[in-house]
Amino acid sequence: MQNIPPNVQHEITQFQQLEQQYQMMVSQLQATSSEMKEIEDTLKEMENIKDDEIYKSVGSVLFKSDKETVEKGLKERKETLELRKTTLERQENRLRQKLQDSQKKIQELLGTGGPTPNQGS
Repeated sequence: MQNIPPNVQHEITQFQQLEQQYQMMVSQLQATSSEMKEIEDTLKEMENIKDDEIYKSVGSVLFKSDKETVEKGLKERKETLELRKTTLERQENRLRQKLQDSQKKIQELLGTGGPTPNQGS
């Protein structure tokens, strides 16, 4: 990067930071989706339980609880995760657009932005 002008180096550095943010965002989105799926599966399985008392895992300990309380807690958590997922998806889209804009700017600064109107004639 010694032959690259300082303004281009700065853009490349910003692009790399955006890439890291984007990867973290994707990771958070995957974790949120995974937890939501787990809750959905648990709620579906709980529909088959006839007993009103069930065991709930907190850390490495199981506690006896009533089915209704556990269901309510899971549904609330799912709702929170849905909001979180929506927010993360919006942020991901904004970051993706910033990445594309940054990449385009770097290509223009380096003169590799694709064919110009005079090329190919």
